[in-house]
Amino acid sequence: MSVRVSVPATSANLGPGFDSMAVALDLDLVVEVEPADEFELVANIDVPTDRSNLLVQAFERVLSADGFKFTVESAIPLCGGLGSSSCAALGGVLAAKALGGEIDDPLALAIEVDGVIDNATAAWHGGVTIHTDGTVVTLEPPNSVAPILVIPEESVHTADARSVLPDQVPMADAVANAGLGAILGAGLATDDLDLIAIGLRDHLHQERRSPLFPKSWDLVQRAADFGSLGATISGAGSAVLVWAAADEADAVAAKVEADVSEWARVIRTSFSTVGAKVNGEEVA
Repeated sequence: MSVRVSVPATSANLGPGFDSMAVALDLDLVVEVEPADEFELVANIDVPTDRSNLLVQAFERVLSADGFKFTVESAIPLCGGLGSSSCAALGGVLAAKALGGEIDDPLALAIEVDGVIDNATAAWHGGVTIHTDGTVVTLEPPNSVAPILVIPEESVHTADARSVLPDQVPMADAVANAGLGAILGAGLATDDLDLIAIGLRDHLHQERRSPLFPKSWDLVQRAADFGSLGATISGAGSAVLVWAAADEADAVAAKVEADVSEWARVIRTSFSTVGAKVNGEEVA
């Protein structure tokens, strides 16, 4: 018996929604697990091929990897900020469950393995997700927005990005983000470009982390110059998600690409309404 699991990339935080909001993207990690004489992992990306691989670690929380071959193909850049670790954790857990492992809540285990809730939740459900205070809300991604990814050559580790954030923030910043998150949620739910553009601002995490990705942060601040609605640091960085009106996306992408050509590349993609799949069937 073999299994094929696909999990979409995600962009988390979306500006004000720190550690709670995320959206699935049309870039997938695919893992096929099949019986073999001994453990083996092959991948088309630069990741560990032994049992230290996060996907295998997640798998082995449910089943032993002895006697299985793992074949990983991923279209998700490893620059940081696109949910690759959540994809690995969720892919491993789902593969083990499909092969007979006993697990009641695969999403909860994937979140435990990865350590954050926003990316895994969006990868599970697809679309836009808000996971906070024990509640998950799902939204269809806005049809009138086209995502443009900026992928820097230099990566940022999530642990480093978390280490620079303070334990406490000024009340004014917390209040601002609460309001901006509400505006962004309203804009996403109603496909209102004006509300989305306002709601992409952040007072909590992006600027405080900016020394780790100065070029990405500079691009976020200048996003309107390219004709976009705005831009957000994707997850912990260094990737940037540029939000463009769908009918202006070609022009925006061309301007962004010309601007970042010396330090990053641009990927045109789309929001994904589909979350993780096992043998072609959606899990959510």
